Amino acid sequence: MNLKKLVAGILGVFLLVSSVNAGTNENKNVKKIVVTITDSSIVKSGFGLAVANAMQDAGVQSTVFVSAEAVDFALKDGNPEKFAGSSAQEWIAQLIKKGGKVKICEGFVKLGGIKKSDMLDGVGVSSPADLAGALYAPNTKAMTF
Repeated sequence: MNLKKLVAGILGVFLLVSSVNAGTNENKNVKKIVVTITDSSIVKSGFGLAVANAMQDAGVQSTVFVSAEAVDFALKDGNPEKFAGSSAQEWIAQLIKKGGKVKICEGFVKLGGIKKSDMLDGVGVSSPADLAGALYAPNTKAMTF
């Protein structure tokens, strides 16, 4: 009787450890893309945002880092020009709604005096370390526009 309990306990621990490891390995295998947009051109930055949305739709975790002349695209009162029928703000809102992430470089937030209330809903602020961490995460590709 004690042998059955011991075997059942060992089996239970084995299953628990296996499921924990499976979850960990699954997270390591998630494909990711980091899209950096820096250009004030709606054609270039808009294309980058369209790519990030398409990748998110395909199951690739998309993170967009916005900096330099593209910062206005992540602001509520930013550049309203359209790319492929949508403004950058609409592309960003769609990406966030789908689970993607959008972050503005903290240096440009400080230099521009940008407040959280100026940013589109769901847009965060990132440090250079955040960008480096995202770029060097396993299974990550990067594109810059």
